[in-house]
Amino acid sequence: MADLTTLDLRPGGQTAHVWEGGDPNAPALLFLHPITGIPRWGGALEALANDFRVIAPYQPGWGPAKDDLPGARDGLDLVLFNVDLLNTLGVESAHVVGISIGAWIAAELAAIRPDAVESLTLINPLGLWSEQYPGEDVFAQHPGFPTAVLFSDAEKRNELLMADRDPMDAYVTELLDLRASAKFLWPIPDTGVGRRLVRIDTRTLVATSEHDKVVAHEMGDIWRAAIPGAQSVYLAGAGHIADLEAPEAVAELVRDFALEGVTA
Repeated sequence: MADLTTLDLRPGGQTAHVWEGGDPNAPALLFLHPITGIPRWGGALEALANDFRVIAPYQPGWGPAKDDLPGARDGLDLVLFNVDLLNTLGVESAHVVGISIGAWIAAELAAIRPDAVESLTLINPLGLWSEQYPGEDVFAQHPGFPTAVLFSDAEKRNELLMADRDPMDAYVTELLDLRASAKFLWPIPDTGVGRRLVRIDTRTLVATSEHDKVVAHEMGDIWRAAIPGAQSVYLAGAGHIADLEAPEAVAELVRDFALEGVTA
C-alpha cells in the first residue's frame, strides 16, 4: 500500500504531491515519472516498494501539481524541487530512477548534486537530440489519442493509461501532462543536458526499450558514451512508457542494478 501526501517543501516553499510506499527503513528510491505522469500507484512502483522506500513525486505541472507549472521555469527548477523534496523528507541520498522526461531530470540531478544520488537508472531518456535518430514527435500526434505513440501498441494507451478512470478526467489529465512536457521539450527536445553528463560520477545504467518509437535504441548508446563508466541494457517488448508496459521487468532491472550492481 502507498499514500499520496501533500508536503510543503523547504527552503523553496513549493508544494509537493508525493506517493510514498514501502518500508520507511529500506533504501530510499526516488522515482521520476515519464511524460504521462503517475496514473495510479501500482505496477512497477508496487514491485519496487518490496525492496525500497519509494518516493514518487508529481513534478510541477503534472497530475495534482498541474497548477504549479508556471513556477518551474527550466530544468534547474525541477532539479531544485527534487532536492528540496529529499531534504524535507530527511533523505540524504537515494537511488534515483527516471523514465522518459524523468530520466532527463534524474541526469541533471546526478550532475548537479552527485552526493544525493546513490545510483542512477535512466530508462528511455529524453533530453538529447540526434538528427540521425530523431524519433517520433510526441507533440504532433492525433488529438484523439495523443499519447498512443508512447506505447508499443496504440491499444495499450486505453488499457494502461485510461482504464479505470473517468474518461473525460483521464483525457484532460493526459493533455495537461503533455502541456507540462512541452514546456521543457518542445520544439526540439535538446535540453542542454549533454554538456553536463560528463559531471556524473554516480554508477549509471541506461536502458532503452525494444518498441520505443520516441527514443531510438541507438540513443541509449549515445547517453552511455557521454556518462563516465555508464552501462546500457535493452528492455524487450516495451514501448516508451516502460514502467506501465513492463512493470516487473523494470522493477527487476532497477532492483538488481541499484542493490547489487548487476545488469542483465
